Formats: sequence, C-alpha cells, structure tokens
Amino acid sequence: MGQNSTEAKREVEQTRAHLGQTLEALQLRAKRNLDLKTQLQTNRALQFAIGAAILAATGFAVFGYRTRRRRSPAEQLVRKLKLNDLRERLDDFRNDAQAWASAQKRIVKADGKKKLEVQSKEGIGRRLLVSAAEAALTALAAGYARRLVSGASTPPERGHAAVSKKR
Repeated sequence: MGQNSTEAKREVEQTRAHLGQTLEALQLRAKRNLDLKTQLQTNRALQFAIGAAILAATGFAVFGYRTRRRRSPAEQLVRKLKLNDLRERLDDFRNDAQAWASAQKRIVKADGKKKLEVQSKEGIGRRLLVSAAEAALTALAAGYARRLVSGASTPPERGHAAVSKKR
C-alpha cells in the first residue's frame, strides 16, 4: 500500500505540473491572439486587410482630387461666384417687382388716372434697373470666364518701349 500511495501522489504531482504547463500555454496563446502588435506581425489576413484599406483610402483621395481638377475654368467660376444663386435671386426680385407694380396699378386705378401714369413710369424704371443689373453681372461673369479660359490673370499689357536714362 505504501507504494500505491506514493505512486498516486507522484501521479497527482505530474498531473498538476502538466495542467500548469497547459494553463500557461493557453494564457500565452490568448495573450498573443489579443495583442495587436503581435497580430500585425504574424497575421497575413490582417496585414492584407489593413493594406487594402490604406490603398482604398488613397485611391478615393486621388479620385476626388482628379475629379475636382477636371472641372473647366468656367464651371469653377460659376461655382465661385455662385451665379446660379444670383440668377435665382434676380428672378425672384423681378417677380416681386412685377407683383408690386401690378398691385400698385390696381391701387392707382382706384385713385384715378393721374397716379396710374406715375406708377407705370416707376414700374418701367424698376424693370430697366433689374435688366441692367442682370446684363452687368452677366458681362462681368463672361469676362471672368474668358480670362480663366485664356489663362490670363491680368489684362495684356500694351507694348511700351523701355526708355533707359543712361547717357
């Protein structure tokens, strides 16, 4: 019986040692699997995924830059000056002026003919002013567009001969 109890103790000790080693190995493996630096060094799939993400982000940035560069100078000018918004505002202003003029005409008709003549002159003047403002802004935008398309940032200088004061 003495040998059986010593053998049993020895087997228990061996089993404990084996379980301790197994537990340490499992802890080391879990630590390696959760450690980002180790994963980046050893996991090929993770390296590929990160590389693909960086490549995709770079591709999108380059594509966006090239798309922005492809806009024509006229489109860039329209975008900078917000000409479409300006046209809409002028149209709204024209519609408001016409509505105001028609309302004034109705009011004047109630008052008499003399005021009607004065109001119609004001309506014509207002319409002329709006049309002149539209024409001026269109001409200004066309000039900027021509300048951008031709690549000139300043008006061309006239050829003046340089006069030296050396004698």
